[in-house]
Amino acid sequence: MLEFLKKLFNQLKEIFDKLDTTKKIIIGAVTGVVVIAFIVLFSVSSVQPNVVLFTELGADDFGQVTKKLEEMGYTYQTSGQTTIMVQPNQREVILTKLAQEKMIPKGIPGWKLFDITKWTETERELDVKYMRAVRDEIKRHIESLKNIEKADVDIAMTEDSIYTDTQTPYTAAVTVQLKTGYDKLSKKEIKGIIYLVSRAVGNRLKPENVTVTDEYANIISDFDDELDKAKTEYTILEYRHKLEERARIRMLKDIRAGLERIYSADRIQILRLNMEFKWDKVSEEQEEYTPIELEKDNPATPYSERKTKDSLVISEKTTKENFQGHGWNPEGPAGTEGNTPPGYKASDDQYAKYNKNEEIKNHAVNKTIRKIERAPYDISKVSVALAIDGIQSLPKLPSGEYDLDPGKEPVQTSLAPEELKKAENIVKKSINYNEGRGDQVAVENIMFDRSRYWENIRNEFKKKEQIKRILLAALIGVIALFVGFILFRAVSKELERRRRAKEEQLALEQQRMREAALRAAEEEGIDVELSLEERARLELQENAINLARERPDDVAQLLRTWLAEE
Repeated sequence: MLEFLKKLFNQLKEIFDKLDTTKKIIIGAVTGVVVIAFIVLFSVSSVQPNVVLFTELGADDFGQVTKKLEEMGYTYQTSGQTTIMVQPNQREVILTKLAQEKMIPKGIPGWKLFDITKWTETERELDVKYMRAVRDEIKRHIESLKNIEKADVDIAMTEDSIYTDTQTPYTAAVTVQLKTGYDKLSKKEIKGIIYLVSRAVGNRLKPENVTVTDEYANIISDFDDELDKAKTEYTILEYRHKLEERARIRMLKDIRAGLERIYSADRIQILRLNMEFKWDKVSEEQEEYTPIELEKDNPATPYSERKTKDSLVISEKTTKENFQGHGWNPEGPAGTEGNTPPGYKASDDQYAKYNKNEEIKNHAVNKTIRKIERAPYDISKVSVALAIDGIQSLPKLPSGEYDLDPGKEPVQTSLAPEELKKAENIVKKSINYNEGRGDQVAVENIMFDRSRYWENIRNEFKKKEQIKRILLAALIGVIALFVGFILFRAVSKELERRRRAKEEQLALEQQRMREAALRAAEEEGIDVELSLEERARLELQENAINLARERPDDVAQLLRTWLAEE
């Protein structure tokens, strides 16, 4: 390694010797700057940073403390106008001197008080300091709430007594100032502040000894707890009543669901369903010992392979002792006679025998511990009274139709006792019948009063029959109107046809007479002047005659169409 470094140094020296003077100066300057930078860095990093002496100071405390530090000759740093920092090795000395000069600021919060120590502190002063620290911490907690702007806490301490009966409890007063936008604190928030103060101080400060006021000195912790307790109890009772009602409705549905599959819904009437509830909260712990299972049973086989053992030996101790003859009696020093009594010494030669057997075995068994908490309520008793209607129907005529005579009674058929027993069993299954808790179930066959029902059926049947007759009469009337309309139309067409035929015949006769008169006038050589209509008619007649001669088929088809339209 040394040879390598030496070789490297020689190579660098050769390279440096080959450089000109300017480059050598530049390399020397850079090397010097780097060395100086490292020296400054190590010197700065070796200096410990300043620590906080006081923070969150007011303007007056900040000015007084900094002035006192300057008078004492200590160096310090500040952060803003609220924080003072000093060197860590001088902090304890500065705190002690400031405490001796009574220059400790009043705004030191919480447990930071114990950072300041005095040589002359008494136990009472430590208690006061502890209470001040607790008070400041409570104040900080209260002011951390989102709706609290500022809080003041005062705790009145009393002298301790060796007798608990004569100890005077602590009292506390809390003043809170709300933030802008909040009108008041709720009861839960006020109780939270009370219990926060009480639990933070300890057993000597009870919640009832804490008073909370607002910034206007109005007591806001003076509310009626008894009324709140009564409201809470009423809420609990109302909640229990809702649960009981839900349980009753659920059981009613279970009973009806079981019976409506057999009987129709109108034949079932639940007269009474009474359920008694027990709201005692029960928590029990069960400890069960079972044999140790050495081999489990195979469910795929028809026989059992399960092997068990009552217990297993986990530790064992065996002690045996056997002694025969008298034991050795100690004597005194040589040359002196011992202190053994003469009677006991005379029995040394007698035969003695001793035997001891001790055997201890610790067994282990399967142990199961169950912690069971019962439901919020338990049904202590159920009573059900149920009535089932028999089979009722109207009497029938020989034709098979119902006899609607109001004077005749409906036909009623009662249920058999076996059927009532089955219905009772269904109800018991629906309510989880337990004879041990005193459950009662009564199922009876009672003929329901259905007179109004039968009357409604008779009236409805009569209405239906009346509607049938009205509909039949209306149908007959509609058919008669339809037939009369057809006859009227046929007669009207016939009369119209005859009228047209008569007019046509009359017009034809007049035409013939006119034509005959014209021919006669022509034969006699008399000039006859015709009107425009007569000329048009003659011209049309001649065209029709010519058309009939030239196209007889088309004229015949035209005549058939006219006849069909008529």
